[in-house]
Amino acid sequence: MFKEKKRDEEITINAFLGNKTNFNGTLVFDGIVRIDGSFKGNIVSSDTLIIANTGEVEADVETSTVKISGKFNGTIKAKTIVELLKPAVVHGTIITPMIKIEEGAKINGNVQMTEEGA
Repeated sequence: MFKEKKRDEEITINAFLGNKTNFNGTLVFDGIVRIDGSFKGNIVSSDTLIIANTGEVEADVETSTVKISGKFNGTIKAKTIVELLKPAVVHGTIITPMIKIEEGAKINGNVQMTEEGA
């Protein structure tokens, strides 16, 4: 497990796809996963997906929380929140009850707001 300190809280990352990693397929996990490399396929989780600055993801994602500061193309269905952090670039559809977009992040696509947990 990797530990990362972020804004007065410590985050335990259960899995990590490094900067020069390429992965194609289906990723199913519990806990927090951080992607710094390239991923294509499907992602399913009941917890948190982090796409870092160097991360490039083309996928259909179903999870609780998604935090993106890299590049994403596809569909996100998040039960809790999607956070787009500078310099995120997102193309596709986001379905979530809550979205947070930091100044400098970009989204091109559709956003559908749902009830929390839906």
